[in-house]
Amino acid sequence: MSTPPAIESSLTTADLPASILSAISACAEACRATLVRLEGDRDRLRDALARRIHPAPDGPVRRLCAVDGAHATVPAAGATFAAIAAVAVEDAELTDQDALVQLMPPVEELETIIGGMRTVMELRLLAKRLRATSSGLFVLDGSFYSALLEINRLLVRHAQDARSGRMAAWWKPFDELLEAFFAGEDWRLVLSSRRVIAHPKLATAADDVARLAPHLSGTVTDRTLWSTVLEAGEYSLPAPLIRRDRPHLLTGYRSPRLKDFGERRAAIEQAYGQLYVIYYRPDAAAPAYRIELPAALIAREPLGAVLATFRSALRIGAIQEPLPQFLADAICRQTGRALEATAEGARTALQNEFGLNLVQRYLGPYRTR
Repeated sequence: MSTPPAIESSLTTADLPASILSAISACAEACRATLVRLEGDRDRLRDALARRIHPAPDGPVRRLCAVDGAHATVPAAGATFAAIAAVAVEDAELTDQDALVQLMPPVEELETIIGGMRTVMELRLLAKRLRATSSGLFVLDGSFYSALLEINRLLVRHAQDARSGRMAAWWKPFDELLEAFFAGEDWRLVLSSRRVIAHPKLATAADDVARLAPHLSGTVTDRTLWSTVLEAGEYSLPAPLIRRDRPHLLTGYRSPRLKDFGERRAAIEQAYGQLYVIYYRPDAAAPAYRIELPAALIAREPLGAVLATFRSALRIGAIQEPLPQFLADAICRQTGRALEATAEGARTALQNEFGLNLVQRYLGPYRTR
């Protein structure tokens, strides 16, 4: 993709509309060049990938349950309101939920901590739903690999504080949740289950692009590449999720209360070696979807059921994800609004004691809504 021209920094107010139009034109031209190269390379790319392209098998449609989570923070004087929520939606019905709300002091890497705990809560909820039912297909929102990265960043941060010998009091609910997460082997259950797949909507992997179309690296992802070469009703043969050149060991975290923690960690890492990636294009109007699944589901019969279930859940053309996954995401995104209401309630409660001006100065919003 060609680089669009920079916009002059010394523009007058009258120049702004013209500069915006110029930027739009430059962006459109860059995208046009990418599309031309994709279309021009399509036949060559399809030939290069021909051995990995197969007609999608068909199978029975199962009930689909999606699990998703969200987190939000609202800063205040000397503290931060923090909330994490995870929900499970089966077909079009909310079946389970979990939430954690607490005050946090000003902490470095707060987003790392909260984001990692959100992922832990998602996997905990998914494991809970797996134990509660004996059938159906479950979708984790996001990649198995991104879940590994999120949790690993949290564990590294936890280990840094643990080494000091004085864990801050605000760690207590998170520490208890981590302990239960590993003690219950929730992560291992999710990774080894024959009923769990992951669907990352914002898939950024570009391994095939780098190998087959390096001139498009940094411009398109593997999902775009496969959307270009796959015909409707085709999928790509499974490829390992974890490549040899990608470190994937869990680091940092140690649990003094779990004497066999090393074995539990090894089981999780081994399970990641049994995860695979496919790209699937259900129809001509849709792009290719990236689906991650365990080795037990890549055989023709179970894979047919997975693809049939995934396809049947794409019920609304404007929503390019399974309906339960869309609904779970929409529900979780209300977390931020609920947290704002919590902060507003705290401000209101303090106004009679300290006065409106003082409360708004320290507890008011830091930016315009």
